[in-house]
Amino acid sequence: MSLFSKTSNTVEVTVDGDYSPANFKIKAGEEAHVTFTRTTTNGCTEEIIFNGEKRALPLNTPVTFDFTPTEKGEITYSCGMDMIHGKYTVK
Repeated sequence: MSLFSKTSNTVEVTVDGDYSPANFKIKAGEEAHVTFTRTTTNGCTEEIIFNGEKRALPLNTPVTFDFTPTEKGEITYSCGMDMIHGKYTVK
């Protein structure tokens, strides 16, 4: 089973020059916890824009976004420079 086909509202994303996993699914109407941990010194990955909120990603420090998705669909996210992209699907 691929990571993309799994639906879970607790997701851990490693930021190592890209997002891993870059695509994931979460369930609508249930609280979601998406944690990003940057493991590279690549300057482009020092910030993330997720759900319209820009946050710093300190090296080796988990940063968690807690939210409850209400609308189904595909949502994209990116680094602060809009060069690295990922997406999640709300089912």
